[in-house]
Amino acid sequence: MKTKASLNEQDYLHNFMSTMTQKSDTIINYVLAFYFLLGIALAFKYDTFEIGVGVGTINLLLYYSAKFFLKKSNFYQYVLSVVLAVFMAQYIYQMHGLFEMHFTVFIASTILIIYQNWKLQIPLTLLVVLHHGALAYMQNFVYTDPKGLQLYFSQVNFDLETFIIHVVLAAVVFLMNGYWAYYFKEHSQNHISKISDEYELENIKLASAKYSSLSANNEFNVFVYRTAQDLKSPVNSVLKLIDVSKGHTDNDKLLSYLEMMRESAKKIDDLVNDIHGKSANRVSN
Repeated sequence: MKTKASLNEQDYLHNFMSTMTQKSDTIINYVLAFYFLLGIALAFKYDTFEIGVGVGTINLLLYYSAKFFLKKSNFYQYVLSVVLAVFMAQYIYQMHGLFEMHFTVFIASTILIIYQNWKLQIPLTLLVVLHHGALAYMQNFVYTDPKGLQLYFSQVNFDLETFIIHVVLAAVVFLMNGYWAYYFKEHSQNHISKISDEYELENIKLASAKYSSLSANNEFNVFVYRTAQDLKSPVNSVLKLIDVSKGHTDNDKLLSYLEMMRESAKKIDDLVNDIHGKSANRVSN
């Protein structure tokens, strides 16, 4: 049977992760809009409208369809990881093999940290390796005729040594971003666990001190006091979690959302403190 402390801890963690996921989804909407419009912009310069519009539209349909039909699952986040890798391949093709566009997938990998799920780096990594390996092989050994099919994979000779170097460097980036996603989630869980333990200990001390002096005339005042006391810890927990989250991101949009959340939580905290202070005086009298 689960204890009250474990239930509180799970509730705090669930609420925090749900809030962070909602804010992350909002940020991703802007990111996907930018990636799609970038493909359209490249289409004007390189005359690749079929790829820019077609692939870009398919990417958006895949992501939002997964998100709509699988509302209670985080599978759409893995679809997002694949979609971001496909956008990279799209840009390289649109710019006739400008391989430097693979840096867009490093940006995507960093953005995925906001979901605090290191496993999202796996499909991104696999797609990049598959894309690099398959198209490099086809470019060098299959479609070698410059007048034949244009793969537009790389404007330079992408030999085995170059392939290995790029794969290793990409793997390092994905590994680091995966570590940070794992670290942020572990930090959040440990912080919430600590807050939950302190909250329960404070409740035990309060109950032990107050129940011995209760009388029939001040039961209502004690009830108000304990209710305010119970509200203080979760509100403070939210404020601390927001401050911790702000310290682990440089994303301006996410920081603005976190600041708005903090302002709202601070108003609740002020109200609870006011009620707590007044009820404490009545109980002591």
